[in-house]
Amino acid sequence: MNPRPAEVLLTLLDQMVAVPASDLISAVRLAGDALGASDARLLVADYGLTALQELGKDGPVNVFQPIEGTSAGRCFARGDVVVSGEEPSTVWVLLADGTERLGVFELTHPSWSDELQSLLDPIVRLLVLVLISKRRYTDVMLRSRRAAPLSLAAEMQWDLLPPLTCSTEQVSLSGTVQPAYSIGGDSFDYALNPNRAEFAIVDAVGHGMGAVSIAVVAINSLRNARREGANMETAYLSTGDAISAQFGQSNFATAQLGSLALDTGELTWLNAGHPLPLLVRNRSFVGELQCRPSMPMGLGGPVTEVATEVLQPGDRVLFYTDGVVESTAPNGQEFGIDRLADLLTRAALDEVSPAETVRRLAEATVAHTATDLRDDATLLLVEYHQP
Repeated sequence: MNPRPAEVLLTLLDQMVAVPASDLISAVRLAGDALGASDARLLVADYGLTALQELGKDGPVNVFQPIEGTSAGRCFARGDVVVSGEEPSTVWVLLADGTERLGVFELTHPSWSDELQSLLDPIVRLLVLVLISKRRYTDVMLRSRRAAPLSLAAEMQWDLLPPLTCSTEQVSLSGTVQPAYSIGGDSFDYALNPNRAEFAIVDAVGHGMGAVSIAVVAINSLRNARREGANMETAYLSTGDAISAQFGQSNFATAQLGSLALDTGELTWLNAGHPLPLLVRNRSFVGELQCRPSMPMGLGGPVTEVATEVLQPGDRVLFYTDGVVESTAPNGQEFGIDRLADLLTRAALDEVSPAETVRRLAEATVAHTATDLRDDATLLLVEYHQP
């Protein structure tokens, strides 16, 4: 008699808990064994979200697979379970914590069947929880995210960022930063607090370590103000004071600070010398959300305006840095707001998830230049759902 699903899960939990953090590959193989697979692998998404690399004992192994145009990539982009071949079958399953995509679970199975689906979801959830709880204690996962050497500035910025995606029944927030392996002074942050989503996107002046240092002070100052319960105006002023105190009045950071009430959809935001956000409603581009600019943080001056917009269920608001629209093709043509708005609207029409929308927008920005980006390009997409 085959063991019941509950018995399989309890046994697997005991085995996984005993796995050392430095041996995550064993946790992956245990999950595969529980599903009767002859082989199991974890394909980790790289920092740029363009490729998947197999997790090894001490970092990535084998040649990476591009996300575009592969079965594993289709699983990552769409979240579907993808099955190829019969006896044996190759099965790809998205590994996600809620909506933060870690990578793809790849199984080689002697004879995949629909009966295994009843075990697949709980085993995958258990594997994700184990990976998240143990990855903090090892470099193996982070090494496997590298498709190229990471600069010191980029290392600092990635450690500063929250999970790239978070989604609940009320709101989704998804962001990314390019160029992934040499980020300068761009960053974003968010927090889901009782009945409210609070967020910020920041663009520090300059490039490299100097800009990163300003971004680190800006993000942590905004976090401190938020966690102390300060309002948006106080957060803006205190962060400006912190930047000028540390770096002098010639250094600054532009920003958008925002807060979304999850019960009413009321969005309030403050514009600190930053590009205006774009609104898509009913799958159509409405335009830029207007807010008279305050001075960039660090240059002094009062709050000029805190703007308000009541969002409707399904609304998407895209915050971005100027490196997105100012990225330039070899022929001198800028990416531009119109192109960004068109791609954002197409994604809404095609019902592409917020996380995948942001990945595609970032990929389009990089592809437009045909070379390396000259400035950081950061995106933060907020989608409001039914309360």
